Amino acid sequence: MQCSTQTRLRTRSKRVCRTARGRRGFSALELVISVSVILTMAALSLPSMARMRRFFQLSSTAAGVTNMVKFARFEAVRLNRSTPPLAWRTQPLGNTTVVWVDADGDGVLDNTEPQFVLPVEVQFLAQSAVPSATSMGFASTQVVSGPISFDARGMVDYGAALPVVYVMFFGFPSQPNEGFRAISVTPFGKTQVWIAERGGAWRRL
Repeated sequence: MQCSTQTRLRTRSKRVCRTARGRRGFSALELVISVSVILTMAALSLPSMARMRRFFQLSSTAAGVTNMVKFARFEAVRLNRSTPPLAWRTQPLGNTTVVWVDADGDGVLDNTEPQFVLPVEVQFLAQSAVPSATSMGFASTQVVSGPISFDARGMVDYGAALPVVYVMFFGFPSQPNEGFRAISVTPFGKTQVWIAERGGAWRRL
């Protein structure tokens, strides 16, 4: 009987010891190792996260500018505007650029007119800084250097000039490896967003 009692006491003592150990949680060494692993994984993921951020920043910029072009075309049709045609315009704004719909046709940006401000890091780029527009497959392209005007039919108004496909390019000037975006506007007013890597060809986005 005494032996049985001693055995039960030893068993209970072992259980208490195990429970006490379990409640202690992580040791200092285990905590240091866990923190080191977390910091290493965070350091490895930061470059990819930064690149993903720039990818979406370029795409959202192209979408914002495209929306302004589409809205200018829509307003020209809605208002039956042909003389003068309704224009999409762009101008510097501090250290960035703003694009807007010149609803009243005075060539001046008003607070009430639809507008989109480009992020400071993203800029319009020249054709020489991006892949050739020939990979888009258009017969004739021209980089936008002024307003794009639309008539009451929603078609681009070229005035006395010959019809071409307007194109505009975006990117990070100091980081060409992050890729580029482009927007094309056909004579019929149709817009398309494009994507290209450095040294690659343009493809529809």
